Amino acid sequence: MGWQSKVEDLLYESESVEEVVDIDTARVVVTSHRVLTFTPEMDGENFEQVERPNVTGVSTSARSRTGLAAKSIRYGVYSLMLMLAGLFINFDALIGDIQFDSEATQQTGAGGIVGMAQGMLNFFGRLDQYMQMIGALGLLVAVVIFAVYWLLRTPTLAIEIAGDREDLHVPRPEDPDLAVTALEEAIIIDDNDEDSSGKLASVLPEDIF
Repeated sequence: MGWQSKVEDLLYESESVEEVVDIDTARVVVTSHRVLTFTPEMDGENFEQVERPNVTGVSTSARSRTGLAAKSIRYGVYSLMLMLAGLFINFDALIGDIQFDSEATQQTGAGGIVGMAQGMLNFFGRLDQYMQMIGALGLLVAVVIFAVYWLLRTPTLAIEIAGDREDLHVPRPEDPDLAVTALEEAIIIDDNDEDSSGKLASVLPEDIF
């Protein structure tokens, strides 16, 4: 079990263990001050911690290569823009029916240059079609990248943390709802308990005097 069985060595002075929740090979230790997670079978750090008041809840989530998702979205947006541009812009109509007189250009010795110019005009006349083809290919690539991202996702339970810090993740068990309830009951202080404490504090001075 390693450090999972030596939690007492990680406690601060006056800190005590209040609850231990085992989820598959992972362990979540709730102390009076912190939430400690031990995840030896997951990628990343084996041990993480957070101050208990910063935990806002527990939910089902997943860990994955976020770079793949961002790349998929980026490729998809660019490809869609390219396809829409190809659909709404008619380059052939913009260029018009420009044709060079081949006989005249041959006589002036400019046949090679004019041929290149005519080839460029033909290319730009079909540019909208090329844009649609490239856009469709880009969308296909985006879909493939997203599929790889989805297949590489690791289902987890996320211990949600307030602020910009990344949530803590533990493996998702077969019954995630039961694990979520167990973790929330262990970590989150019930508002009813706080209300009862507040009422007791407000009543005590009157009773004393």
